[in-house]
Amino acid sequence: MYRFIYFLIFAAFLDTHAQMPVLSPWAASLGASPFMVGLIIGSYSLFNITGNLWAGLIIDRKGFQKPLALSLLGITLIIFFYSLLSTPGQIFILRSLHGILGGLLIPSTLCALNSTGQSNRSFSMFGICIGLAALAGPLLTGGLAGLFNYQVAYLGLGLALLPGTILSLKTQKLPPVCNSSPFLSPREKFKILAGNPFLIASFYFALGLMGGTGTMMLFLPLHLESLGFSPAITGLFFSLFALGAILTLIFWPILSSGKSREIILIYCGLFIAFFSLLLFPFLPVFPLILTVITYGVGFGLVFPGLIKIISSSPDYQKGITTGVFFAFYSAGVAGIPPLAALIWDYWNLLPSFTAFFLGMAAFSKGYLTLKNAKISDPQTAVKSSSGTAPRQHPYQQKDQHQ
Repeated sequence: MYRFIYFLIFAAFLDTHAQMPVLSPWAASLGASPFMVGLIIGSYSLFNITGNLWAGLIIDRKGFQKPLALSLLGITLIIFFYSLLSTPGQIFILRSLHGILGGLLIPSTLCALNSTGQSNRSFSMFGICIGLAALAGPLLTGGLAGLFNYQVAYLGLGLALLPGTILSLKTQKLPPVCNSSPFLSPREKFKILAGNPFLIASFYFALGLMGGTGTMMLFLPLHLESLGFSPAITGLFFSLFALGAILTLIFWPILSSGKSREIILIYCGLFIAFFSLLLFPFLPVFPLILTVITYGVGFGLVFPGLIKIISSSPDYQKGITTGVFFAFYSAGVAGIPPLAALIWDYWNLLPSFTAFFLGMAAFSKGYLTLKNAKISDPQTAVKSSSGTAPRQHPYQQKDQHQ
């Protein structure tokens, strides 16, 4: 009945992943410096953070249905507008607006999924939809850019998003779980959130993981272009990353069965991803293919575990929790790749080294947060951080007195 939600998740992440093989070389072909390319890539995620936090407040108060439908419509129109751009500055401006709408869309899709029930299978399917988007998107845009040009690639992507835009209207019939809750001020919700070590650790893990993924998204196309490969081949490399993630996600419900098993998988996945990233600049083509797939395996071990932890938050603050999580998720892409580009420009340190060290720092912070908390699972953390039951909205209190 609710399988269309998976298509909406696919469409939401198709928008992001389809641009991986084309955005960097397109901006560079228009005269953008490495730092400007990093700024263009990071601008999406920088403004995405604002959209994520805004989404959290809106979803808790108004529900996820309208933000989902309106943001997907706006993104589809923006994708079509990309085909009209001709300077790096124009790309930067439109991509910033794109980031705000993307920040509204992604948390809304997770709340839509949570409204239909939670299970290890649904967390895995959320990741598989992302993996399929990461598989199909680069093949679509990379192929169109190779056969025609970058503008045609964006037109094709816009057409691919249209069915999802239409389907998003069906979300109006979904149960409004993310806002069917007692009234709490945003300050109180942030206070409860800050008292949950599993949520705090998941934010650090997302920051490190997406910093590495963003660095790969930015520099792998440039590296492959320097080796003489076309955008179509670059798209194939990103699809191999997605293939590694999908194969891992299929087995994730089995691997994660058991108390707090997802934490062990997160640790293993982060180590696999970070050390794979460290090897990228030094490998010839065939080992590089295997390393990209291995990075996808690491991503597949980490991501559904993070989604499971986030989904353990109470209904009355799911919007805020989801928004803050994706804000950290976006901050990894917004902050680490431009910083890596800047260090590369001025000190000639390879971007993968910068991303590795910052990623390990984020992992260490998350690990120490959990170690010091001495709480064994996310559900226990929810109970301990919530304290007393939240007060009810004044109108709900009035109805009970009547």
